[in-house]
Amino acid sequence: MANDFKLIDNITKQRLMADPELHTFLTPVFAEEPERRVFIKRCLRKNKTRRMLLHAQDYLEMADDQRQTRHTEPALSLIFLMAMSESLAKTRMGNKKFGSAAAARSFFKYILPADKQSLKQKFRRALLSAQHHELRFSSILKILYENRNKAVHGDDYFIFQLMDESTRVEYESGNYTHFGQLTHVTLVSKSKKRKRVTIDLILTYEELRDIFRRTAIENIKQNL
Repeated sequence: MANDFKLIDNITKQRLMADPELHTFLTPVFAEEPERRVFIKRCLRKNKTRRMLLHAQDYLEMADDQRQTRHTEPALSLIFLMAMSESLAKTRMGNKKFGSAAAARSFFKYILPADKQSLKQKFRRALLSAQHHELRFSSILKILYENRNKAVHGDDYFIFQLMDESTRVEYESGNYTHFGQLTHVTLVSKSKKRKRVTIDLILTYEELRDIFRRTAIENIKQNL
């Protein structure tokens, strides 16, 4: 019986090593196939990292599927991206009991510095004077979590908007004149005062998704 389980496990691992969808998920991080195969092989040595890898792939694919069917409502895709962050963080920490918001914060402990800086540059508080204040990274995570909650609980989730390719072209050409995508959020100041503010997002879904992807890989690496 033990030999049968070992045989099945080996067959499963061989299939995963060659799984084209798994390779598609990893290609933006590991461009060359040998790199991807090495990473997959390392993940398959432990049940924890194997589970984290497959969960990351599944959630990201569900986010993409949602994006294809409801591209005007990115908060619906955000549900799956945030679910991925919660799943990976809790698995990485051994399923310690802590809430979704704490799990998201734990997940983003391992964000790459360049990605963290990118989010701080692209989540900006819009002012009437056309100036922008940089947000704290903790505030950016709260914005993502707040809009995830709105989508989950049927609140005003369609107000969360991201750039599309046409506005990206406009922005890169220097003709960006309309503040891109404005999203209204509630932030809490250091003095605990709640304030409704407008955020200017110069970020596409693909950019946000790939930041989640890279951060997921960094979380997995913590347990290799």
